[in-house]
Amino acid sequence: MPLAKRRTVWYNEGMFRKLFRNIYLPIVLLAFTLIVFVDVFSVVMVTKTLSSAFFSVGRKRVSRALDSCELYINSVSASTYNLSQNGTLIEQLAGGADASLTSLLDDTCNYSLKMNGVCAYSESGKIYTSSGVSQVPALEELRQNAGIAAFLEGDAESFTSFRTECVADIYNNVAYPDEMGVITSCRKVFGETGETVGYIFADILPSNLYDLILEREQFEDAVAFLSFGEQYFAYGGNAAHADLLEGGRSGYFKYEAIDDAPFFLTVFEDAAPYRRQLAVLIGALLSVSAVLAVGVHFAAMATAKSVTRRLDRLTAKMKAQKLPLSPSPDGASSSPESGAAP
Repeated sequence: MPLAKRRTVWYNEGMFRKLFRNIYLPIVLLAFTLIVFVDVFSVVMVTKTLSSAFFSVGRKRVSRALDSCELYINSVSASTYNLSQNGTLIEQLAGGADASLTSLLDDTCNYSLKMNGVCAYSESGKIYTSSGVSQVPALEELRQNAGIAAFLEGDAESFTSFRTECVADIYNNVAYPDEMGVITSCRKVFGETGETVGYIFADILPSNLYDLILEREQFEDAVAFLSFGEQYFAYGGNAAHADLLEGGRSGYFKYEAIDDAPFFLTVFEDAAPYRRQLAVLIGALLSVSAVLAVGVHFAAMATAKSVTRRLDRLTAKMKAQKLPLSPSPDGASSSPESGAAP
């Protein structure tokens, strides 16, 4: 029996080893090929889908932010209209008694909570300002701006100015640099007979809108550019990232919102959150694939062994029929083929 066992093992290692490989390898190679194909396809689809989702959500957020900016400016414009109907203001701008309008202009700022300064100009060039804003440009200086000049000389009753020149030197009692710019809601003030008696200039600092954009929409590590024409308002060091507008740096999602308004918004958001989520999803996918690969390995092993073991048993049985079964009393071996002595 030991000899038979040794022959069975040798037969399995020699002849059936090749059969084992012929069963095991095709199963493993086919399964691994399918797993790799599915992984590559899944990674491509997950990357595209996640990127599209981030981009779609980002564009909606920027669009909402631009709408909020327009609503902000329209709210200020509505306040200037209400102010232009004030009898005290009209009388003063028309050349009434020389009195201060600071309290009235302050009330307008405090009521709206959206204006950083309000100036009223009479046709004669006299200037009235709210508190907190000073050293404002004269009316003639404002005429150097083409948009404001067209408004002053035209028939339009209101106008919104976006500019980085002809800006007051002090807002909120703090020196203010021209390059940060200002958004001004301009409105004409008419007298009782319909003649123009003066103008209201309500200033909004772009930082108000930037805060609205970045905080309300909760952009993470984002750089925003509120632009008008070929210029943009400086804020939060965005000038140091101006190369993003030229496409000079990767690693950011670019969201743009362009409407009929005379300004538009571009936000660059760091793609790190996207990369983290993508890494998690791909890691989970590869982990599942690794588990499947290990399972395929053991399944192929079990399948190949089940075949070779059956052949082992059959071979052992066939070999046993050809080997001596038991010794005879005289020391000779008996076998099924040997006949009885006559």
